[in-house]
Amino acid sequence: MKSDFEEKKIDIDILLNHINEVSISKGANVHKVAILKSSFMLLLYNTIESTISLLLEKVHETASIHNYGELSDKLKLLFVEYYFVSQSGNKHKQHLDMIMLNNAQFPSFNEFDKRVKTFSGNLDAREIDNVLSKYGIGKIQSEKREKLLIVKNLRNKIAHGEVMFKESCRNLTISELDKIRNATVLAMQDAIAKTEHFIEQSRYLKQGG
Repeated sequence: MKSDFEEKKIDIDILLNHINEVSISKGANVHKVAILKSSFMLLLYNTIESTISLLLEKVHETASIHNYGELSDKLKLLFVEYYFVSQSGNKHKQHLDMIMLNNAQFPSFNEFDKRVKTFSGNLDAREIDNVLSKYGIGKIQSEKREKLLIVKNLRNKIAHGEVMFKESCRNLTISELDKIRNATVLAMQDAIAKTEHFIEQSRYLKQGG
């Protein structure tokens, strides 16, 4: 999890440095710089979404070897949501029998996300808290939560065609981009640390006997 994020962090730093170099170069092309800034915002959001997805994949993978009765209350709710809430009634008895016989496996994150959409282009600090809290992982520590909201909103505006690619981030300075980058990196590092602790402490399992 951590190594994958570190690779993405390198890409983020390379692109931000390139934007800075282009913007201060003689005869800088304002149009080109604006497009690079929008690309940077998309890279930040993709890093957020891919990092959270990888964290949840690890949790699902770790929990999948345990039966329903061994799981924490939080994961039991997700288990029920996958096998019952999102399924037609005629499958409920079959799934209940599987659970009773310990034959129902906690799904992989990919399988779970196909049936119970976890998030879709809406990951800011508050939504990350909501997603992680559903698993019992907890909330991220971020003093600059508004920066992640900026990333999400600009990404969605670009993705949905509400603003032109060359216009969406034109007015953001290099300093502002750097602050947004720092807030994103710190938030993801905290999400990784909390998820690692969650797994190491086996908090995905029923506690207290």
